[in-house]
Amino acid sequence: MKKVPSKFKKTLKTQLKRLFRFSLWFFTGFAIGLFVPWYFYLQYVVNNLFVEYNWSIPSEIYAQELNLYNGKAIKLDEIKFNLSALGYKNKKQVQNLGQYSFNNNHFKIYSKGFQFLDSSEKPKIIEFDWKNNRISSLNRPIARLEPVLIGQFYSKKLENRHPIKLSKIPNTMVKGLQAVEDRNFKHHVGVDFLGVLRAMLRNLFAGRIVQGGSTITQQLVKNRLHYNKKSWLRKANEAIVAMMLENKFDKGKILENYFNEIYWGQSGSLAIHGIKQASFYYYSKQPQQLTIAEQAMLIGMVKGPSWYHPVKQKKRALKRRNIVLNSWYETSVINKKQWLKAKKAPLDVKINNSFHNQQYRDFIALVSNNLAKSFSKSQLNRHGLKIFTTLNPYYQEQLVRTLRWNTNKLAQSIQSSAVVSNAQTGEVLALKGAKERISLYNRAILSKRQIGSLIKPFVYLAALQLLPHFNMQDLIADKAIRIKTKKGQFWQPKNYDGKSLGMIAAETALIKSRNQATVNLGLKIGLNKFIQFMQKLGLTINRSKHPSLFLGVLELTPLEVNNLFLILSSNGKQQQLQAVKYVTDEQFQLIGKVQYRQKTRLNPQSIAQINQALHKVTTEGTAAKLKYHYGFKHVYGKTGTTNSGKNSWFVGFDKNILASFWVGKDNNTATKLTGSSGALVLWADFYKRIKPQ
Repeated sequence: MKKVPSKFKKTLKTQLKRLFRFSLWFFTGFAIGLFVPWYFYLQYVVNNLFVEYNWSIPSEIYAQELNLYNGKAIKLDEIKFNLSALGYKNKKQVQNLGQYSFNNNHFKIYSKGFQFLDSSEKPKIIEFDWKNNRISSLNRPIARLEPVLIGQFYSKKLENRHPIKLSKIPNTMVKGLQAVEDRNFKHHVGVDFLGVLRAMLRNLFAGRIVQGGSTITQQLVKNRLHYNKKSWLRKANEAIVAMMLENKFDKGKILENYFNEIYWGQSGSLAIHGIKQASFYYYSKQPQQLTIAEQAMLIGMVKGPSWYHPVKQKKRALKRRNIVLNSWYETSVINKKQWLKAKKAPLDVKINNSFHNQQYRDFIALVSNNLAKSFSKSQLNRHGLKIFTTLNPYYQEQLVRTLRWNTNKLAQSIQSSAVVSNAQTGEVLALKGAKERISLYNRAILSKRQIGSLIKPFVYLAALQLLPHFNMQDLIADKAIRIKTKKGQFWQPKNYDGKSLGMIAAETALIKSRNQATVNLGLKIGLNKFIQFMQKLGLTINRSKHPSLFLGVLELTPLEVNNLFLILSSNGKQQQLQAVKYVTDEQFQLIGKVQYRQKTRLNPQSIAQINQALHKVTTEGTAAKLKYHYGFKHVYGKTGTTNSGKNSWFVGFDKNILASFWVGKDNNTATKLTGSSGALVLWADFYKRIKPQ
């Protein structure tokens, strides 16, 4: 056998050394090229997702609060409705906040408290008697319940989340979360290696990933990075980022992030994130107001919000809650007395649908319009605004029911809309754009329709303001008239009954809604002067000049009609309807109050004469059924009907509320309704619902 030359051996050895050095450098470079970017990526993730709080906090929209005082006239149904809307529970004995009782005409309410603009209301016991639709024997000079949350403006992510400090979360929940999810939380470095080992063994035996062994920190990472698919790479990322977090933050900050991040379920298309929103969604409470049983229910849901849903899966949820309570008792989070009491408690969950409640969206559209006019973009672009509005939630619910239950009784093919406001201040109390509970088209704000005879009170008001010495007892001619228009055509208005009454008092002409008398009076005023007068009242008249304007050939929305009649109900004050009171930031610090300018007041004596006639409209005129059929004696109103019944209107008011109703078809075709047989019927039903007898 030949020997290998020593020279060849040296050459081979040199080549192998070079190959080794090359491989070492190659794999070192490959590792650096792979792992260094990976490390910096994970570092970037930590810095951006946990150091910067980039949660998009929705702005909250509140209705007006319910004020209680001795002598207040209020229906029993309105009190109970507000308590229910706020998530209060009716109990035989009131022990916890958010509960109330009503026995022998006596209310006992344990209020939840609220941060109002002028003061912070602490939770307290409110007691009073309710008799004959009046409040009496109130145990304090005045009391107020927190306002109902009617909606929120959300980010594009459609996440519902409000961060909260760890100090605001009950200690039992903080300790209880660790007892259930991660008992070694205080001692590990972000990864529980023994837990991981146990999970790996189970996964190996199963041949797939069946157990995660994740710590609270890893769960937080998973939720923030939106990892849904189980894989070894995902687990590696979780573990490294978790250890980075533990190195960068203390345990308290990690727990705070966890409680603000965790997913607690779904409200329609909105995801409920964080303990603050979860406690409000399921119990209508702040986290610190939750009972032990309620806290355990929410902690139990962390494992699977849909699987352990307390409404959809009651038995499963109750079993899970009790498992959590057992765990808390075993680890001394709660004592035996608390454990026994909590296990006996029912789930008692009442979902708060205000996050996704669409029945207020017509009103919220008006809120948006008001905000855009009164606040700058920089003010409105802030997160977490608190928008306090004028809405009366009880009135809104009754308006919804009125339109929904009564419109179809008139005719299946018609639609309806309405606006209700404070008769003195112009605060919008309720607004609905359709007969359906959830409107697809907001007719109250967007749909302009001819107003017909609703214009007539303002023709007579213009006469009182512009014609010297004119008053409502003066005689005017209710007789046929033939007017040649600019186009050379002749216009001949007729009365509804086809008759002419001759010389009649102006007041009678308005009460009986006489067309010919109104046009004759309008011609005395002059068409141009009347248009100028109406423009001063705030109307923009974009149409060719024609005397048919005296009979309401003018298109307005129900909102605009309500604003026009506000001049009459407020005794001559010219002011704009308002839906927003004020706006604060997330800490309830005032950003701004909405200032609504009031123009010059009209002559109160002229207004009084018009209102006297409008009262008689409801007792002996076109709306007399309000007195004889419904028994309403102290109201004012005016019917409105256009040709062939295409539009049925009624506007009515008393000293407190003003409401405008419209009924008709969206395609503007004929109906068999008049103002009296259509819109007035809806108005009367609504008024009966809200007025204490």
